[in-house]
Amino acid sequence: MDRPPGSRATIEPPPALSLSLLTGRPAEVAAVQSVLAAAPGYFRATTGLPPDEAEARRLFADLPPGRSYADKHVWGLFADDAMIGCADVVRGWNGPDKAIIGLLLLAEPWQGRGIGRAFAALVEQAIAGWPEIESVRIGVVASHGRALGFWRRLGFRETGEVKPATPPLVADVLVLEKPVARPR
Repeated sequence: MDRPPGSRATIEPPPALSLSLLTGRPAEVAAVQSVLAAAPGYFRATTGLPPDEAEARRLFADLPPGRSYADKHVWGLFADDAMIGCADVVRGWNGPDKAIIGLLLLAEPWQGRGIGRAFAALVEQAIAGWPEIESVRIGVVASHGRALGFWRRLGFRETGEVKPATPPLVADVLVLEKPVARPR
């Protein structure tokens, strides 16, 4: 962008971020749906399709086998009062000492600004409050190279587990894991 000589670029301060546990109330589901709709690149990379109108309802409803809704935690990431991201975590999957991040997603206008790293740190801090959890796992669709790089930069390492692609996913899922960091 061209600026007049002697002018200065303004830098916006980062927004105040907060993590809030969601309960699935209609307004929360609608806000999560807005976040999902504002991240079409994620859906193109993983399913080849845009998000549909039921994505948020499925996010709140889907559970892995043997888990209950008491194990499922859906969080919203807020910048001031606006939800800009969402996360889905299941405690105790796929072992009593593990938690899995099923989704951690920012609306695209907020991506590429370091907010994803801060969001992941907030989620990991929440998980660290569960004393039985020793490691955090995430499955990354292999066709989503940007996400794979993001999680690797955060210290997640591939376990060697590969889950074959099942519809609607367009590629296999690589499982990554990282030990839970607890304050000393």
